[in-house]
Amino acid sequence: MASRGFYLVSAALLGGSALLLWLVLGGAPSPGPDASTAAAAAAAAADGRALGVAGADYDPARDPERGDSPRRASADLLAQEPPQVAERPARPPAAVLPPEPPIVGSPGLNAASEASVAAQPKVLAALRADLDGRRDALRKACWPPGSDYGATFTVETTYAADGSLLTLGVSDVPGMPGVGTCLMGQIGQKPPVLADAPGADVTVAVPVVFAGDQKPPEPEPRTFGGDEPDPAR
Repeated sequence: MASRGFYLVSAALLGGSALLLWLVLGGAPSPGPDASTAAAAAAAAADGRALGVAGADYDPARDPERGDSPRRASADLLAQEPPQVAERPARPPAAVLPPEPPIVGSPGLNAASEASVAAQPKVLAALRADLDGRRDALRKACWPPGSDYGATFTVETTYAADGSLLTLGVSDVPGMPGVGTCLMGQIGQKPPVLADAPGADVTVAVPVVFAGDQKPPEPEPRTFGGDEPDPAR
């Protein structure tokens, strides 16, 4: 009898355990297909953003207003009309100015100029005669001793209307330094006298030829800063 009772108790315990197990396992609802799909999509989205490869929220190549094709967008840009460039108006031609009228002197100035030109031949002849008569004396006073240089000096003078000497100048000759200055001093001590007043200011230049068998020596090169030659020469 005791063994039969033991079996009954064991069977009851096993049946209660099976019932309890069925209640635990069968009572929990299994995940449906929708829940699994949503979870997988959420996980994929999270993984994509974490790796930096998630799709952009807006794709300019697939703008619904311009179509889904990038080629169509490029064709639309090329079909647009080019911007209009305003043409610059042509520059008007430069105005042609009339030639300036010639400068006309006053009647008094013109008269004085004409009188000076008319008196030049007489003054030139008087100055030439005076210098020709003094050529030997001027050579003796100004030529280097023992030399027989042939040279030509130009004497330029300006006379006032009353015949008085206003200016006097004598040119230089290369190789004969100081001779021109000496000639000007000699002529200035006794200026040529005009027989008649010219009546206007007159400027004349007379070349005075001094004959000689020797040619003036070549001028020595000028020195610059001691023994160095002058670079300007």
